[in-house]
This record gives sequence, structure tokens and C-alpha cells, in this order.
Amino acid sequence: MEIKIAGPDDIDLLLPALLELRPHRSPEELRKMLLQQFGEGFQIIFMGDASVAYAVAGFRTIHFLFSGKTLYIDDLVTHSDHKRNGYAGALLDWLKEYAMQNGYDHISLDSGFHRKDAYRLYLNKGFEISSMHFSMKLK
Repeated sequence: MEIKIAGPDDIDLLLPALLELRPHRSPEELRKMLLQQFGEGFQIIFMGDASVAYAVAGFRTIHFLFSGKTLYIDDLVTHSDHKRNGYAGALLDWLKEYAMQNGYDHISLDSGFHRKDAYRLYLNKGFEISSMHFSMKLK
């Protein structure tokens, strides 16, 4: 199955999967946020058909002192109707190849403590648990 790069016209295809990962957001909020993030260089790749994305990966470029040019994966999710088909692994493989071809030094992502199935995939794809992420909610 082909991996596609999403644009603003693809948001409706992406929303069902993204809402599973971000259930605290409404479709309207996600649509608005995606349009803003696309303007900031955020990109999304996905696999799916003409009606829905089976799996989605959102990423951006960030330059850190500790890791250099970093491909940061914001979102990686497979729609619950399409799990266990290798889609998330294929998206990670695509992202790794993209990063290598475009001179990145590092790939990074954060994963919530409740996403234990995702940990298995990340470790099998060569990721290491290298730190803990701390945050502070302001609103």
C-alpha cells in the first residue's frame, strides 16, 4: 500500500485516526490546529483508501543542541479498525528513510505511558528509551 504525504485537502481522511489518539480534541479543533501546524512546517504521511486513513504519522523538523537536526514524530496512530497490519511499522520505516536521505542526525518521539503496544513497535524498530519527558500544563 502506498504511503502518501497529506495536505490540507486530506484532513477529513486523517481525522478518524487522529481522534483515536487525541480524544480530548474535537474534529473542529483538530482541523484548525492541523491547518496552523501545516503552516509551521508540520507534515503528515498516511496509508489508507479514498475514505479513511488507516494509519497516520505527523512529524516536524526541530534543531536541538543535544541531538542536532531532529525529525520529531508528534503523532503516530493506526485506526482501531486497521491495527496489526503493519501500517505503523511501514510509516516508521518511511520516516527513517526520509530522515537519512535528508541529512537528519536523529529521530525522536514521545509516547504516553498507557501506549504499551506502541513501545514494542518502537523498540523493535531500533528506538531506545533515552529519557523521560516532563511537562507542565498551563491552561
